[in-house]
Amino acid sequence: MTTIQLTPNLAAFIDEAGALDQEIKRLTKQLDTMKAKIKAEGAGDFGGFVFNVKVIDSDREITDWKTIAEKFQPSYQLISAHTTKSIVQSIRFVKA
Repeated sequence: MTTIQLTPNLAAFIDEAGALDQEIKRLTKQLDTMKAKIKAEGAGDFGGFVFNVKVIDSDREITDWKTIAEKFQPSYQLISAHTTKSIVQSIRFVKA
């Protein structure tokens, strides 16, 4: 990992972004809890004072293609021929 010298503007920008990241995580957790309570009421239309919500139950089929492919015991060469590599850049905020 390369450490670069931060300018005061960049340091302040990073701190602001980190604070937003923490607030978004807190709000997302709060929203997920609220959604779970609403979903626990079951499918249907529900109304608040400002917003309405529709809870929908739907059937979904998921095929585990990885397990199916493994049953055919593909060779390392076949897997390599169909594997792509790329660089993925991400950001993780950690309190100093």
